[in-house]
Amino acid sequence: MAANDRTLTDEQFATICVNVLHQTLIETSRTVGKRIFRELEANKRVALTKLRMEDEGEVRLDLTLDYTEFRGALNFSLFRDSIQALLARYVEELQKEDTTLTALRMMGENGQATSERRLFGIPGVIAVDGVVNMMMMGATPAVDSPVVLIELMYIDPAQFSQPSPESDAASMS
Repeated sequence: MAANDRTLTDEQFATICVNVLHQTLIETSRTVGKRIFRELEANKRVALTKLRMEDEGEVRLDLTLDYTEFRGALNFSLFRDSIQALLARYVEELQKEDTTLTALRMMGENGQATSERRLFGIPGVIAVDGVVNMMMMGATPAVDSPVVLIELMYIDPAQFSQPSPESDAASMS
C-alpha cells in the first residue's frame, strides 16, 4: 500500500488498521462507539483519524460498514463483539513470526492487480443462538488524495462451510 513514496506491506497496513479500529471502537467510551456505529449503520463514511507519516504528510483513515449479509438484527453490542472477534484473529495472526497475511485483490485478465483495493483474508466470527456471522476487513486507498478507506463487511459464512461426510454419502446414494 503506497503512502506517498513509501510502501507498506500488507502486514504493516493491517497492523495500523487493527490498532486504529481498537482505539476508535473498543478503547473509546460506549457513547462514542455507539455514535460511530449509528453513523456506519446509516451507510455513512466515518473519518476515524489522521496518521502522520515519516515524511510529515498526513493520511486520513475513514471507515464504512456493509452489513447486508448480517443474519439477524444488528445492534451495537453484536457489532462490537464482531469487531473484538475480528481484532483478536488479527492479533493472533500478526503475532506469528512467519506471518504472511493474505490480501485478496481484484485481478485483470492478465493476472495483474487492477487496483490497490484489497480484502484481508482473516475473518472475525461470532455466533448468537446458533446463528453465525462473519466480518472481514478490506482497505482502499484513494488515488487522488491521502485517504484510505477501511471497509468492514459482513459476509455470508455459508460460502466457507464444507459439507459433512454424512451429507456427501447421502448425496451419492
